[in-house]
Amino acid sequence: MSLKLIELSKIVEKAKIIAHIWSEWREHIEPDYDPVLLRFDFAPLIATICDEEVRAEVAWRFPSWLYNRLGNLDLETLLRIKDYRSVLEEYLSDIWPSNNKDGKRKQMYIERVSKNIANALKFFNDKSMTPVTMFEDREYKVAEVYFMLRAVPGIGPKKAFMITRDFAYRIIGYTKYHPWFDQVKTKRPKFNITDLHFLDPPVDSQAVKVFNRLFGRKYPRNGYDWKSEITPETVQDIHMFARLAFPEMPAKIDDLFWNVGREYCDNINPNCVKCPLREACDVTKRS
Repeated sequence: MSLKLIELSKIVEKAKIIAHIWSEWREHIEPDYDPVLLRFDFAPLIATICDEEVRAEVAWRFPSWLYNRLGNLDLETLLRIKDYRSVLEEYLSDIWPSNNKDGKRKQMYIERVSKNIANALKFFNDKSMTPVTMFEDREYKVAEVYFMLRAVPGIGPKKAFMITRDFAYRIIGYTKYHPWFDQVKTKRPKFNITDLHFLDPPVDSQAVKVFNRLFGRKYPRNGYDWKSEITPETVQDIHMFARLAFPEMPAKIDDLFWNVGREYCDNINPNCVKCPLREACDVTKRS
């Protein structure tokens, strides 16, 4: 695929189709309600730190599981756990596949995530605040929220983008519930993010795969790994296409690309017939 060979009118038309599809698709996206995530300041942060490599529902159920084990999720209680590795090992014992390859990946995940949880708790303890009270009762710019989140151990660039995006979804009414945002809003009623047109989507392998297939490339150059296609050029192309489709908030495209990539756009055998993007997809049109 080379965007240099595609006429501007075709790119613009695809952007219009994507924007229309999003307006129909958005009603299908809603996080599961969990009262534990709304009750404790640190619950959404812990879930967010866990939300990598495992399915999102596995990560976001962990705080409730931990609450049932500890009886509380306040900072004092959480700091009593000296080693989160054994806790995560117990939680994942019946969830993670047991073959050797995934077993090694599981141990790497546990080591990394347990360290990030411990460091994040220490970070907030040292600063005498929580992931909720870190925000003041005022309006913020997108970049301010992003950089505040980046300072938290375990929150890298992608997660900082995703949290900021999820806050924005809540602000525009795209979702009716987000535990972290809702807790902040309860304690900080004036909290808001104003310049959503600066919020670009985080770009992962799902977004790269769907974007490439929209413009005609069915498989990555090496034949199997879309992560290898996450280049600065591709990220910039996706950001500009998102701005074309959603000038008011480019990050809107992320949920659509991510869900389509996971549920329909399989790496080897994409389900083009049922894909909601089939009207705009050049790979589908050639199938």
